[in-house]
Amino acid sequence: MLYRMMAVVSLVAQAAMAETRACAHRGDVEHFPENTIPALVSAVKKGAPQIEFDVKRTRDGELVILHDRTLQRTSNGWGAVGDYALGELLRLDFGAWFGERFAGTRIPRLSEVAAAMPPEVLLNVHLDAGDLGVAVPAARLLDGMGRMGNALFAATEEHAAELRRVFPKVRICNMSRQGGDLKAYVERTIAMGAEFIQIRDGADGQMPEGLADAVARLHRSKVKVNYFGANDEGKMRALAEAGVDYVLTDRLDLGMRVLGDKKR
Repeated sequence: MLYRMMAVVSLVAQAAMAETRACAHRGDVEHFPENTIPALVSAVKKGAPQIEFDVKRTRDGELVILHDRTLQRTSNGWGAVGDYALGELLRLDFGAWFGERFAGTRIPRLSEVAAAMPPEVLLNVHLDAGDLGVAVPAARLLDGMGRMGNALFAATEEHAAELRRVFPKVRICNMSRQGGDLKAYVERTIAMGAEFIQIRDGADGQMPEGLADAVARLHRSKVKVNYFGANDEGKMRALAEAGVDYVLTDRLDLGMRVLGDKKR
């Protein structure tokens, strides 16, 4: 009897893991400079079912891919992205900081990224939380390229409201209140009709208490769960057992090995 119970538990855990997929956080960042075309294309080639990248606006309103609001960590530039016109940014080097062989890598435009992503890959478009005006232009660009069907927008509630005024059926990953009261965050995400939520570790650096129950509650309301983030096998497996849909990771090779690529 005990053996049968253990076997059932094992099968349930395996089934949960079969539903959990890896999301390439800023692309294949172990091997390429983050948020660049080489990193994103490598993630595609490795079979990542979801790829996350960050969108900013330039001084002249162009949409580019960069996480930080300033340039100095990942380029030879200095200052805020919004202080530069696109042409000025394209003269900067966004690869040499990562390795000499990547010298000359340019900052990508959102249009370039969308063109490089196949339709089966879910695009996790992380909007600049400090720029309310970035949301609708990003959605319009993707809509014009026919890519809204495989895009979700990681957004604040304010961004979500802006987007839905123009694109009522846009997919939202709620980012507001992330890291606070998990139960309140879950209920607010359901109430606002978001299709995704992003959950992360608590202030103690651990997975929040009651995560599995929160995931189950979200799934009953047809909300999928992204979790930021996990870079070791044990945590990936724990998140899979909790029923998380996608695990954002900086270690894509490990994530693909542990979680596989069976379903989206």
